[in-house]
Amino acid sequence: MLLTVLSWLCASLLVSVGGGKLPEAEVQIEVLHRPFLCHRKSKYGDILLVHHDGYFENGTVFHSSRAEGDKQAVWFTLGIREAIKGWDKGLQDMCSGEKRKLIVPPALAYGKEGRGLPR
Repeated sequence: MLLTVLSWLCASLLVSVGGGKLPEAEVQIEVLHRPFLCHRKSKYGDILLVHHDGYFENGTVFHSSRAEGDKQAVWFTLGIREAIKGWDKGLQDMCSGEKRKLIVPPALAYGKEGRGLPR
């Protein structure tokens, strides 16, 4: 009886200490340029054409669509996981011609080890 009560007490302590889920990582968004007129903002399902530069925290560039490969902007559909989650979140409600700086945490990019997360 005492063992049952102790095990129930330990289990309830674990539940209360464990609490709930950790908050989901957030993308930090800084608008660098917003056009004077904005007729429509981006939403899930829109096809976007973006140039991008990726930097590590120390400022080293790890990718640039302007400098590598065919130097072309990238097409992708917003919100259907064709790109990293950080883009799906950080490029919503954006005007055509707007420029943003996104700070994307590893959980919404390529993961802590830089390999990406399984989908």
